[in-house]
Amino acid sequence: MKIAVKGEQDIEYLATFVHGVLAGLHALGMVYNIKRRNWFDVGAHSVAMSYDVWATAKHLVALDRLTTRPRPSLVNKFQAAAQD
Repeated sequence: MKIAVKGEQDIEYLATFVHGVLAGLHALGMVYNIKRRNWFDVGAHSVAMSYDVWATAKHLVALDRLTTRPRPSLVNKFQAAAQD
């Protein structure tokens, strides 16, 4: 079980890094195309950058879920409060 979790963590680290780098490269592409006044490509890079920023955030949330320990005492308190 621990090997599977470690593998998932490695994939999330890699995916977070890749999407972050791609977002940065799309930002550079936007700046370059703004200077050249190539507005169609500015739009394309901004859409792609938006997706990569969104994907990076999703991978960070998944990574946080995989790396933090569960808190059973808090979970039990919330479940007990929900049942009342």
